[in-house]
Amino acid sequence: MSQSRLIELSYYDPAAQVRLSVYADTVVLDHNSKGGVISAVRFGGYPEMVRAMSDAIYGGATLEATQNSTTRMLQSNVKGYQRQISHDGVYAVATLMASDDAQTDDRSQKGDGDGEMEGQEALQPRKCYIFCPQGDRDRLFEELDHKTAAPLIPAFRDYVLDSLQQRGDLRQLEVISLKEKMDAWVLDLKPEDKNMVEVLEQGLKDGSIQIPGAVDGAPDGFDGVENVTGYLNTFGVTVADRIRNQFMPLFDPASEPLSDEVLEINDCIMGRAGYSLYDAQLAVAEAVKRQLDRKSVALIIAECGSGKSVRRS
Repeated sequence: MSQSRLIELSYYDPAAQVRLSVYADTVVLDHNSKGGVISAVRFGGYPEMVRAMSDAIYGGATLEATQNSTTRMLQSNVKGYQRQISHDGVYAVATLMASDDAQTDDRSQKGDGDGEMEGQEALQPRKCYIFCPQGDRDRLFEELDHKTAAPLIPAFRDYVLDSLQQRGDLRQLEVISLKEKMDAWVLDLKPEDKNMVEVLEQGLKDGSIQIPGAVDGAPDGFDGVENVTGYLNTFGVTVADRIRNQFMPLFDPASEPLSDEVLEINDCIMGRAGYSLYDAQLAVAEAVKRQLDRKSVALIIAECGSGKSVRRS
């Protein structure tokens, strides 16, 4: 596709006799034997049209994408996206980005001799999506580090990225964008990140990478660290950042807007009960909504003021 014009996205439901059309400035595609699969997309139009198209993609619809008289079919993954819709008067913009697979996703049922059933979670392979500035290998490696529990350090960057690409475990996606200068990648991880561990073990075995301190006379990064206080003074910020990035929230009220559904519910509460939910309660409601979009169950374990009693009533 040429990048000279906006991309027209069209969807038609013959059963409901519904036709939708919006215009996208950014589309990120993963390719399989059937064609392109939407990994991320940003489009705009009238609010009702944008909302309907967002629902169609989230529901797994197949779309037509047309640009400069070239048309191709795009697939989407059922409930496989994080969605964000913003409004500016009579215009709305939707952004959908592919969600990473959960750490444990499948449950197998196993019975014993007495016929009792026991739920057991099985680790499954998972896909993780990475979006970073175009050509920025440092940022790519940092984002990859956030996706895996395998121990990575900056000195491993080139070896790990090149090895994963050669194995096919790290694949670059097609980015079609009129404005954004970005790269998109998909990382395939085996259960317990075994393929990442294999890459590291092979690199250590053949000498492509080395653990700091393993070579006599080489710096190990622990100069001046003599006790726990010294360790925290030296590495505390790095450890805190890693913990924070390993446990990403479902909803970040500092950087993301509330969904239309939560705002509508809050308006309903105001109209019927005469009060509005607090900001913290709205944030919890949004997180619960996102969890219910992914799974059928959501638990609220939080301090006073988070709206637990409100939701029970």
